[in-house]
Parts: sequence; structure tokens; C-alpha cells
Amino acid sequence: DEAMFCTKCGTKFENQSLNTDINTTQNTPVYTTPSENQVFQPGPQPSATFPPAEPSPEKKSKVLVYVLGLVAVVAVVFLAMNIISNANPANKLIKGLAKFSKMDKATSTTTIDINYDGDSDEIEMLKDVTIKLETAADVNDLLVQISLDLLYANKPVIQIAAGANNEDIYVDLKDLHQEKFYQEIEGLAPEYEDFVNDYKIIKNAFDGIALKFDDKQYIKIIKNVLGDDIKGSGNKVTVTLDSKTISKLTEKLLEEAEEDEKLMESIRKNGIDFIKRIIKEEKKLELFDVDDLDDALEILEDEDDFEDYYKEAISDGLSGMDSMDIDIDDLPEMEVTFRFGAGNVIKGIDYIAVIEEKDGNIEIITKTDIKNSASFTKINKKNAIEIEELMNGGDIEEVIEEITENLKKVVKKNKDLTKKIEELTDEDVDDAIDMIMYGAFNFAG
Repeated sequence: DEAMFCTKCGTKFENQSLNTDINTTQNTPVYTTPSENQVFQPGPQPSATFPPAEPSPEKKSKVLVYVLGLVAVVAVVFLAMNIISNANPANKLIKGLAKFSKMDKATSTTTIDINYDGDSDEIEMLKDVTIKLETAADVNDLLVQISLDLLYANKPVIQIAAGANNEDIYVDLKDLHQEKFYQEIEGLAPEYEDFVNDYKIIKNAFDGIALKFDDKQYIKIIKNVLGDDIKGSGNKVTVTLDSKTISKLTEKLLEEAEEDEKLMESIRKNGIDFIKRIIKEEKKLELFDVDDLDDALEILEDEDDFEDYYKEAISDGLSGMDSMDIDIDDLPEMEVTFRFGAGNVIKGIDYIAVIEEKDGNIEIITKTDIKNSASFTKINKKNAIEIEELMNGGDIEEVIEEITENLKKVVKKNKDLTKKIEELTDEDVDDAIDMIMYGAFNFAG
């Protein structure tokens, strides 16, 4: 059966034209109930890769193969998500993920705790360690910010923040150094503003992609591979994942996609539309050369030529899976729980991973809360140190010395941590920190 799916809500639409108008915008409320006029669209991408200015035809062809492979994989992943949404509780999960993917701004707060039942003193120390991470992101303006709090025995030890706003990359070491560090983005990437301009144009073109495909065989694959690995209870959905299941599911879906002519044709037509939307904005582009798209457009417009590239791309993907140098038996099984609020909005994601060691098991417990907003720091450069100036002959030794001395102070405020460090190193805590910092900065230098 021919099917179309909405990437924003996962709804299946029957007998709808590929040219359905899209009227949704990035600034609509994140949790608005999706309309039945939406079609399957990939969400915003965090980055865009520009091709070389003058690649050879052979390189262009190889790049296109990889791009087509990526598009096919993305299509299959979203296909899987939407097919799963035909069942309950997967329906709740996938629609929640679709709403989450629609966020243009988000902040996640993650807490990581570790349990251990073995005899290793070094690993046992981690039982009293708690890591808190707060990450804020804006996919439209390419802004990011992260803060880290390290606690020992539930008492704060180190706080660090870093991020990139519209002007600067910055690092704030909090109690470890009284001044912040920054670097102007223009100094690192003089064409950054032009890059952001082109990224937005390309992202807008990508947002217009809408895919068609048959779904009967995919539904069969999903049911056979996942089985009872998705379970729901109240406002929670739990998914049990292991590497074998993920690998098998991906392989089976790619094998089906390789023979799916409707999916192949949909990718071809959407690829043509995607390129033409970019070419239409040629005068607004600053860095991207639309002439580099000529070869790709020529291949996409030739049905036989494109079929060869499409099948080669998926075949390469399958071959790559076979040659992966990873022992999947060594990767831990994960139990992921999604927490929902009103309107099937994902408010949190928790997971537990167990790593089996010879002398005991390490249990990693992660809890993440999510909100659909974000704010970003703009530092006062008058009271900050420029990183480039510091690295080019500034008072770097004084900075290292201040960080080291302040680290000793914050560690010694935590008596449990001080005792543990001295037990493990058989050194006075000051001497132990001196050795750690000396090794760290020598390694970095």
C-alpha cells in the first residue's frame, strides 16, 4: 500500500498527492496538535556540509552516493518510527518524538549516577559521584550552551560552563578562575555569518522534503524484530534496546528499502525539488556554489542513473554494517523510559545501562528533563581573557597556577572526596592534585 506519513505527528495519510502544500513554520507552538494536512518531513538538521569548490566528477559521484545513502537511511528511520506509531504504546512514543523533533529551541537537564557491586576501589569511588549536565540548543541560529556540575557524596565540587553564542565561544570555570575565557567566532571562522546564512537556506529547503513509500513489508519487519521490546504504563513508555536488535532492525529495513521502488522514486523527486529550492535562492547564498549541484541534479533527473546510485548507496551501507569492527556482545543493553506530559509531549527520558565487569556490574542511571525553551549567555569581554591572546604568550602559567590552587580549595571543602583521593593515591591531596594538573596540562600541551 502506498502511504504518506507526517514527521511532526506520525499520522498516516491515504491517497494524498506528493505536492501537498506545507504551511507550518518553525515558530508555531511546539505542542500544537498536528493537522491532517501535514506530510512526512524530516526535522531541522544541526549542520550543513558544503561541497568543495571544484571537486572532480569522480569525487562528486562518490559524494552523491554517500548523500543518497544518508537520505535513504534517514527515510528508513523515519519510516520505522511512523510504522511503529500504528501500535500502542509505540504510537504515544513516536508522536512524542515527532513533537520533540519539531522544537527549534530546547533545554535538557541530565543527572547521571553510578552503582557498582564489585571490589575495585577505583570504580567504587564512582558510586559517590553525581554528574549534572544542562544543555541548551537553538537549531535555527546554531547556538549551544552546556554547563557541568560535579558532585561527590551529594556535595558540589566543580562547576564549569561553555558555549557559543552569535559572537563568541566562551568557557566559564566558575570557582576555579575568577575571569571567564572567550574567543570571538570571527577570529576562528571569519566566514561564520555567511555559513549561518547558507545553513538556514539549505535547512529550509530540506524541511520541504515529503516522502512516499509502501508500508506492508516494513510493518512486518518491525513486528518481527521488536516484538515486546516496547511497553507502556500510564504516562511512561519503556523501550529495551540492545545492539543485536538495533543492528538487525536496521539491516532488515535497509534490505527492504533497497527493493522499494516507490521510496526510491520519492527520494529522487524530493531530491530534485530540494536542489531546485536551493538554486532558487542562489542570489542569497554567500558561500555555497549552486554549480556544484549540477551533477547531482543530472543524476536525479535520469531515472536509470539514479536507480544505480540508490542501490549502490544502500548496498554500501549494508556492507559497512558487515565490516564494522565492533563486538556487539560487549555493548550494554539499555532500558529507556520516556516520560510524557499533557498532549503526549515528552517531558523526560530516563535510561539504565548495565556494564558487566569481571569483578562486578556497573549500573549507569541517567535521568533527563526536557523543556521547549532555551537561553544563552553573553559574556562581558571587559572582564574576560581572550583565549588566542593567552595561548600566544599571555600569562598562561599564572592561569594554570590559579586554577590548580582553586581546585585544591574546592576539593578540600569536600572531606569525603579528600579522604578518597588520599586513599587511592597514597599522597597528600595537595600533592595528588599537583600531579594530576601537571599531567593534564602536559598532555594538552
